[in-house]
Amino acid sequence: MHPQIYLGQIPATSAERRALRTLAIDARARIEAARSDVPTVLLLHFVPNLDLAPVDLLLLQPNAAIVGAVRSYRGPIVAQPNGHWVYRDTNTPITETDGSTPIHYVAMQRDAVRTRLQSVDPALPGVSYDAPAFERMVGAVVCTPITHPDTQISLAIADHRRQLKVLGLDELPAFATMLRPAAALPAEALPTIATNIFGGRLWHDGTRFLFDLAPARFQLRVLPTETRAERVLPLMEGDNLIGRRAPQHHEYRLTLAGDELISADHALLAVGDDDQIVVRDTSKNGTWMTPPGAAEERIRRERTITPGTELRMGITRLRLEPIVAPEEATNQP
Repeated sequence: MHPQIYLGQIPATSAERRALRTLAIDARARIEAARSDVPTVLLLHFVPNLDLAPVDLLLLQPNAAIVGAVRSYRGPIVAQPNGHWVYRDTNTPITETDGSTPIHYVAMQRDAVRTRLQSVDPALPGVSYDAPAFERMVGAVVCTPITHPDTQISLAIADHRRQLKVLGLDELPAFATMLRPAAALPAEALPTIATNIFGGRLWHDGTRFLFDLAPARFQLRVLPTETRAERVLPLMEGDNLIGRRAPQHHEYRLTLAGDELISADHALLAVGDDDQIVVRDTSKNGTWMTPPGAAEERIRRERTITPGTELRMGITRLRLEPIVAPEEATNQP
């Protein structure tokens, strides 16, 4: 199944981890929607050498190699051939943390990735490839989720000759099919490059995520009834959908079966960096909360809850609890 997604490094903050998972989900969905049977490997958030910040994205196909700097811009931008990038509405300059423009930044990252690939022994275990396959590797500023329709991009001729591009994440699959490298890569080399050269781990095997970026810190305990046993549902970082509907494709959701009063998409629970969770009611019959030591009340739109709070959806009751690590449980009196 393709694409296969590999992960180089796990980001340090919750916000970065949530953004990375969103990128993985979005990129996978767009590549899958292209309905191509071309073997595709995505390597995300990896370091080609110790002098560079992590590279956001490396897309590898037998006939494509693209290094992407993924950027989300809050409005239309103007990129001029002289390298001057600004927000169109405010004329505010757009620069990277090192002061360079995004196109120059991705050029530096692309060159570092290409140099690393061309410098390693091409005779990897069970795989051979030619270093010239990476001579026409593309560096792309990838706007997510799409390029704003009012954006104006005018790159210098030298940038085009250096295989530097600006495109939306939605354009990435089609753009990859148009590339013509100096030499094709064997399909079996793609995962080897991601793992042996850049230290990636297989994160999504084409059908599901194989591991979470951070251990769950909270869980919902589904309280037992006469007809239903107790269950525990871990909450991952970011948005957790809960309702009667079963998960589809890449979704992470909490399914509550056997209660017809629960909507298909009943509520959303957002887990952030602190000990509070935001509950957003999206149901027809309502979501109710009982904070510790307080009376039950209906959630109007959204509320913040803390551990110990009970939720009621239909006739189903759930209690929010912290997940205690084994070593912490051992040390408790």
